[in-house]
Amino acid sequence: MSANNKRSFTILVIPHSEESTYSARLPLFAVQVAVTFLVLAVAGLCLLVFSYFRVLADAREVYALREMNRAQQEEISTLAAETQRMMEQVKAIDELVVFVTEKLDLDVEEILNEVESNAVEGFGYYNGGSAVYGSRTDNLYRGGSEADGVLGRASQNIIILQSLVPERSETLEIVNEYVVQADAKPSIWPARGRIASGFGMRKIPYASGFQFHTGVDIIGAYGSTIWASAAGKVVFAGYRGSYGHTVIIDHGYGYETIYAHLSGFAVDAGDLVERGQTVGYVGASGRTTGTHLHYEVLHNGSPVNPVNYMQ
Repeated sequence: MSANNKRSFTILVIPHSEESTYSARLPLFAVQVAVTFLVLAVAGLCLLVFSYFRVLADAREVYALREMNRAQQEEISTLAAETQRMMEQVKAIDELVVFVTEKLDLDVEEILNEVESNAVEGFGYYNGGSAVYGSRTDNLYRGGSEADGVLGRASQNIIILQSLVPERSETLEIVNEYVVQADAKPSIWPARGRIASGFGMRKIPYASGFQFHTGVDIIGAYGSTIWASAAGKVVFAGYRGSYGHTVIIDHGYGYETIYAHLSGFAVDAGDLVERGQTVGYVGASGRTTGTHLHYEVLHNGSPVNPVNYMQ
């Protein structure tokens, strides 16, 4: 057998019928080429299938990341809106505190001491009428990127502001308490006129000797108006011995005022009155040497000089 015959394959076809057989001789290199091509085709097909599933997995991961990013963007937008709302609320409270303290000329140092004693951390102090906010608001997210990410920083801002809002509200409550106290404190003249007799020791006008005068006597026209010097509740309106027709107002926080020698009443016991509201009229009832208003201010049950409360 020749070398060529040894390096070839013969394909023999034998039909079931009586027809003649067929044979075909293929060179060895042709078979090798065909097998190599088939192996490469199968490998290519496997690589293509693998690449397809790899791309499909990547596409799913990209889609999941895109959905996660969209959800985070929505959460960031929500947090940003909440942060803005809380910052505006804190700012509004601080501006209201500034306005109230300046308008009513309250003792700011006393307020701040009370705030500090109540551990209201981060409260703004006042310098020249402007609010200087606490250090925690300076740490709020201003833009850019941080190690913990925008979303984490925004969440921290919400935590900071959520603690600041109730603290600012507590501060406002403290200031409001001072407002209420200021409203209860007598601060105006109760009637038009001049002071004829002041607070303290004086000669008894209708007898010999001296006595302690617990109020001031304001000379005014008979029937002229008498005003409440602060808001409060009328606890007495009637005749009271040597004081004659008398009105007593309880203003709260230890303050009471007495209006005596009236010619008539404009209020009844139990009425709530505002500062400047008419409560009676100047007269000469009771034990008196002439028409005037006897006006007293009591603090915690003790008479104090009314002049110190007559602005």
